[in-house]
Amino acid sequence: MAAVTAAVGAHAAAQAEAEAQAAAEAQAQAEAEAEAQAAAQAEAEAQAAAEAAVREQARQDSAEVTRGLLDPVTILQLSSSGHFAQRAREGRNH
Repeated sequence: MAAVTAAVGAHAAAQAEAEAQAAAEAQAQAEAEAEAQAAAQAEAEAQAAAEAAVREQARQDSAEVTRGLLDPVTILQLSSSGHFAQRAREGRNH
């Protein structure tokens, strides 16, 4: 009888250990997924900030051209790079 009780106890202990390990693995997986999601969110925010900075610089450049503050060489460089064409396309899309 004692052997049966010991076997049942050992089985219960092994089962509890397996459940604890499974719970720990699930927790680690959840933490890894949360970190990946946070990294993706940070990347999206950084991308949005970079795009906003590019738009703001282009807006400032365009305003300087409009006010005549850029020299002709800079205007020619911006024009030949497609800067103004890109701004015009963006203006139609927004």
